[in-house]
Amino acid sequence: MSALDLSALLLTATTAEPRPGTLRVTIAGEIDMATRPRLDDELDRAVAAAPERLVVDLLGVGFCGVTGVASLGRLRARCADAGIDLVLKPSRVVRRALDLAAVAPLFRLVGRRAEPEQVIAR
Repeated sequence: MSALDLSALLLTATTAEPRPGTLRVTIAGEIDMATRPRLDDELDRAVAAAPERLVVDLLGVGFCGVTGVASLGRLRARCADAGIDLVLKPSRVVRRALDLAAVAPLFRLVGRRAEPEQVIAR
């Protein structure tokens, strides 16, 4: 089995346009050295589509290594350069990886723990 075949088993990505100007990329599986190239390819295509807003749904990610955090950091830079509003919907695992790397505050995160104002509003 080739590395490409393996990455397709470990990581899936789907893209949808839920509303004009918004592109949603849904990632599920594991983000590590084996799947990083596939992840980067999917995210590069999304940025190349030049949406106003890019939502990356990572709720289905069960593992996120340092290479995953680095990929998300590169995505953040590409979106900033292109004027794209980037929104991440992290799973607990992805949120923890971003927190441990001390980069979570650099991202717009939405979800249960990601938006403290929702907790305050209760």
